Amino acid sequence: MVKITYLGQMCFHIETDTLSIVTDPYLSDSVDSPTSKRNYPAPTTLCELMPDVIVISHPHGDHLDKKSLEPFYRLRRRSFTLVPAPSAAEIRSIYGAPTEMHAPAPAAWGEPFELAGVKIIAIPCAHTELHQDESGDFRELSYIIEAEGKKIFFGGDMSMYDGLLEPLAAAKLDAMLLPVNGRDWFRTSRNIIGNLDSNEAAELAAKCGTKIFIPGHHDLYDTNGCPNDWIEYSAKKFSAPLKLLKVCESVEI
Repeated sequence: MVKITYLGQMCFHIETDTLSIVTDPYLSDSVDSPTSKRNYPAPTTLCELMPDVIVISHPHGDHLDKKSLEPFYRLRRRSFTLVPAPSAAEIRSIYGAPTEMHAPAPAAWGEPFELAGVKIIAIPCAHTELHQDESGDFRELSYIIEAEGKKIFFGGDMSMYDGLLEPLAAAKLDAMLLPVNGRDWFRTSRNIIGNLDSNEAAELAAKCGTKIFIPGHHDLYDTNGCPNDWIEYSAKKFSAPLKLLKVCESVEI
């Protein structure tokens, strides 16, 4: 049994029999602005969750958040952080000392990270587009987490690109954690980089044949979210197996 708890934005707590995993831990108000504030307070902290593994998709402040990470790293607890290689130096600077990290190499499907019977595979991610640094390392990543005979796809902030659908469908995923906030000219003009919208996420989940589709990036900030009725309409339109979680709600697979 694997338990998935929604903690806001793209932060999920994934609990297996052997590991505690937290994705994109944004558990602060660090990206709040005078015109855009959290709709609800951070429900917990990393120090309270005490994850064995932290999975980070990309370096935007609501995904790689110094204010969330620093108190946890200050404890010097043994844990692993999975992060795109171009962001490794940023994690080390937050930690303040060498830490155990796994920065996947540039490949269509990265070499798996394995710990306590759990396998995590990095996949190149397009945040609107695929971005690589001068070394060829991808700046954004998605991940497949395999545990207890289940496969969970954590999209992070993502858009579709040629060659992504087929391997995801072949992976026979049990759950997909996908952003649904979408993108438009007005947000792009304010330098807000978009993601899958509710239709794209629902269609992707349906085409992949996943058993559960859990949306994220929809309810924390009104300026960059998606109404629940849009998500529900899209899921019905594409017959996607929607599980719309409120903050701190969980599902077991």
